[in-house]
Amino acid sequence: MLSLNSVKKIKSLKTKKGRDAEKLFLIEGKRSVEEYLLKSDLINEVLVSKSEIKNYDSILDLCNKKKIKISMAKDNTFKKLSGTKTPSGILATCKINLLIQKNFNSSRWLFLYKIKNPGNLGTILRSAAWFNIKNIGLSKDCTDTFNNKVVRSAMGAHIYLNIHKGVQVDEFIKNNYLIVGADQNANNTVEQIDLSKKIVLCLGGESEGFDNQIIKKINKLISIKKIGHGESLNVAMAGSILMNYLSQK
Repeated sequence: MLSLNSVKKIKSLKTKKGRDAEKLFLIEGKRSVEEYLLKSDLINEVLVSKSEIKNYDSILDLCNKKKIKISMAKDNTFKKLSGTKTPSGILATCKINLLIQKNFNSSRWLFLYKIKNPGNLGTILRSAAWFNIKNIGLSKDCTDTFNNKVVRSAMGAHIYLNIHKGVQVDEFIKNNYLIVGADQNANNTVEQIDLSKKIVLCLGGESEGFDNQIIKKINKLISIKKIGHGESLNVAMAGSILMNYLSQK
């Protein structure tokens, strides 16, 4: 059974402080654990609840083949470690890759500025993976990308992305990117962007948007043309639409 020290360690991964200290984050559920096992080498340990262990034979076989540690927990202990109301009975700790170099030769970057909502951030990451925009820069004020809610919303996207924290817009200026910012009140539309250039798409926080210091550094503010009705799109929806267009080069 899981040791008391291991329980404390896994519990700590629910906090940013714990994740930073251990350089690990949590994933949960059969689908997520299976995808991380098949598509990455990030999994550090797999934990299953005692009553559910019989339902995960194929995953546990794969863990054994990859020589990944498997631990079992009593059901009441597992519930305390789970981040969901109805635990699936399986979770894993995954390594946070801190050695990824910034690739400023890439034709596309996504820069996220003060995105606070975990659900929105996770959805944006999921869309970035879908549209193959692999390089993600986050301002220092963004929600932690390894927050449990972000990871759940991202649905495995972390596997496919190069995520960099504490990125500054000046880094894109230095590397000759066209800096494009999403703004629902902008006169320019995404169709006016020259897709042959290296482009960084900037998405601002849900309530604050961009401050003046950032706006001064953006080459072009763009909007999405409204055809029907509605006051606005949230940042995840708008970002997904813009990434779809910018990926068509």
